[in-house]
Amino acid sequence: MTNNTLQALFVVFAFLVQVLLIINFVARNWKPSLERKHGWLLYTTVGTLGLILGILFLAGDQPWYIVAAPLVNSIWAAFGYYVDTYRQISWRSPPRWPVLIPYVALFIASQFFFWIPLWYIGLEYWIAYSEQGEMSHARLCDSG
Repeated sequence: MTNNTLQALFVVFAFLVQVLLIINFVARNWKPSLERKHGWLLYTTVGTLGLILGILFLAGDQPWYIVAAPLVNSIWAAFGYYVDTYRQISWRSPPRWPVLIPYVALFIASQFFFWIPLWYIGLEYWIAYSEQGEMSHARLCDSG
C-alpha cells in the first residue's frame, strides 16, 4: 500500500471512532438500555479494527505515532469491554477511581494519538476532528 492510502485509512478510522463514540454516548444518555445491550459493538469494532490497522501501519513502515493511535485505541477498547461488558462494573456513578482513571487516561491518550498526526496530514482533518472531539468529550462528561 502507498503512504497516501495508509494515511487515508488513518483519517477514516480516526473519524469512524469519533462517530461511533458519539453514537454510543448519545445512546447512553437517551436510552441506557440500548447502550447496555449494544455497547459491546463499539468496543469490539474499534478494538479489532484498531489492532488490524496498527499492524498494517507497522508493516507499511508508518511513523510510530501513526502505528500507536489505533493500538492505544485497541487497548482502551479492550479495557472498556472488560469493565463495561464482561465484568459489568458500575464505575461511572459513583466513580470507582481504580477503573475511572485508567479508562479516561486510555481514552484521552487514544484521542490525542489520532488528533495530533491529523495536523500533519491535513489541517482541515485536524479542525474537523477537534469539532467532533468536542461533541464526543461533552457526551463523555454528560454520560455519568
